[in-house]
Amino acid sequence: MILTERELNEIFAHAEEAFPEEACGIVIGKPDDPNTNLVRRCRNLANQYHLDDPIRNPRDAKTAYIMDPKDLLRAQGEADAKGFEFVVLYHSHPDHEAYFSETDRELALFDGEPVWSRLRYLVVSVQNGKVSYFKVFGWDSIEKQFTAEPSAVFERKDQHLV
Repeated sequence: MILTERELNEIFAHAEEAFPEEACGIVIGKPDDPNTNLVRRCRNLANQYHLDDPIRNPRDAKTAYIMDPKDLLRAQGEADAKGFEFVVLYHSHPDHEAYFSETDRELALFDGEPVWSRLRYLVVSVQNGKVSYFKVFGWDSIEKQFTAEPSAVFERKDQHLV
């Protein structure tokens, strides 16, 4: 995964601002060029879905995220216009560890295969309102599973490595 310090700081700020609820968003760019990356926050509609139908949506934004489809479409339109792709999908876990849950897996797959095969998933652990750490997950086509990956954070010309 290629993210710069700037993108990580934007994601971390979003996660801390959203606390005690989950933050979510997407990074668009060219997969092999971190200088093109743009962080796009998405609204978490989990509270709204929970209020509208608590039986079908028993979890609220403290334990789940539902990205606003309008925000995703806006990000997809921007990515298409610039020749970019979805590079990283991120969300936070308030007062929990950074792990790829069964729900995360279900949302990322269609008919047993990833919706976006090159997309990486970044999960941020936020403890007591402050980012603790993060993990990155990618699809292992042999194991047919999402696995934690070593993460690489590269610097822009004017920034330092994290």
